[in-house]
Amino acid sequence: RREEMRGQAKLLRNFKVVGMTISGAAINRDALEELRPSCVLVEEAAETLEPLLLAALGPWVQRLILIGDHKQLPPKVEEHVLARDYFFDTSLMERLIANKLPHVMLEVQARMMPEFAALLTSVYPA
Repeated sequence: RREEMRGQAKLLRNFKVVGMTISGAAINRDALEELRPSCVLVEEAAETLEPLLLAALGPWVQRLILIGDHKQLPPKVEEHVLARDYFFDTSLMERLIANKLPHVMLEVQARMMPEFAALLTSVYPA
């Protein structure tokens, strides 16, 4: 298994961008350790469970880019006690923003159909 993973990492090093789900990244942490990406970009970061995200990171990561809306859907936690007692329903993104880490928020929403965007003008003015 270790040799197979090293072979996959060697192949992946030929690419500028490697994509995977956050679950796949956590499951394949050994491959990430071999690949050692310096930059990690997480889409829908506000919905990502913090333990999964942390499992996908290592000391080799120099830049972590979290994309998402921390005011919309929180991470989905199956066990209520984990959300209640350990705050698993708070994403790393939301935690960092709450602790005043510098961040940028969109002021204009322009990626959806105009009919849908019109419904959001009070939130994202044109």
